[in-house]
Amino acid sequence: MVHGVVKSGSSWSLAAAAMLAALIFSVSLPARAEGQDLATHFSGKTVNIVVGSAPGGGYDTYARLVARFVGKYLPGKPAAFLVQNMPGGGGLRGVAATMKARPDGLTIGMLHPRIIIQELFGKDIPDFDLGTARFLGSFAGGAKRQFLVCVRRDITTSWEEVLKLGRPIKGGGSAPGDFVGLATSFVEHIGGPIKVVYGYGGVSEVEAAFDRGELDYTNRCNEDYVFVRYPHWLEKKMLAPLFWWADRPSEAWLRRIGAPMPPYLFDVLKATEDQKKAFKVAVGLVGSMTIGFVMPAAVSDDTYKAWRRAFEATARDSDFIKAAEVAMMPVGMATPEDYERTFRAFRELSPDSRALLKKMVLR
Repeated sequence: MVHGVVKSGSSWSLAAAAMLAALIFSVSLPARAEGQDLATHFSGKTVNIVVGSAPGGGYDTYARLVARFVGKYLPGKPAAFLVQNMPGGGGLRGVAATMKARPDGLTIGMLHPRIIIQELFGKDIPDFDLGTARFLGSFAGGAKRQFLVCVRRDITTSWEEVLKLGRPIKGGGSAPGDFVGLATSFVEHIGGPIKVVYGYGGVSEVEAAFDRGELDYTNRCNEDYVFVRYPHWLEKKMLAPLFWWADRPSEAWLRRIGAPMPPYLFDVLKATEDQKKAFKVAVGLVGSMTIGFVMPAAVSDDTYKAWRRAFEATARDSDFIKAAEVAMMPVGMATPEDYERTFRAFRELSPDSRALLKKMVLR
């Protein structure tokens, strides 16, 4: 386990701190009584943020951003925040620790959407109940996102040319259910000319494979990614946009690539209404719930409401937004009500739509 401490109101540190004994999980301890003075309860305390992945990734970065800013919006202003990384089981270890924590409002945890999706499809996740978990929302779920799928220009330059290749173009991923890869997974599973190869260790491995020509296309043909990490893709004019999805790409970015506006996803392939519904629900489940936070089920109503108010205030905090931009992390609050709307949309899907959705997001 890796820990990092952020004092309330102090500068943000990504360094791992010494092991602390303050984090003790026990469901046998009593919950804080409803109506107890929250300022007194939080004042001088350490708040634990459990992250079910290793340091350095997107979830860890958001946890530390929250640790830096959310404290000033909680009653009593806690003294410090302890970020505890507990990788294992695709996030299951961290979720189990969060849900078993003392329900006193001093522990929150991060929740990957794949855990929610597994529960929706009937898998019993130990220590987690979709119906009773206290969702706080996601700081990334409502963010504007421009997503382009680009092919290597030495292979082809348009979707029309892809159709004439006589073979599927190949891309990569670590596992199904990655938000950035939803569109290409969708194309593959409805019979389009795309093949997704899973098993890469992460984003850096996938894009390195594209860089060296092992893969034909990239899902991360976006300014904030390419310009920072692979500027030579622009210098060598490697990228040819095939289609966009989510939010429309900017004309300025397309000029930098040297390409006209490509078509929208649903304009390049024939998809039925049921298939389109499956895709839209997949975007809701994976997109709106990515970088999500949750609390133990037994947390009292007033404590839960205080945390929700703090989250919503943090999402509007200009300093938080600037820090997230520096870290290249989008900000846009998705609320528990947004979660529930997506759950309802999932329940309304036809059997065929659910089957397609399952292929897209689960192994």
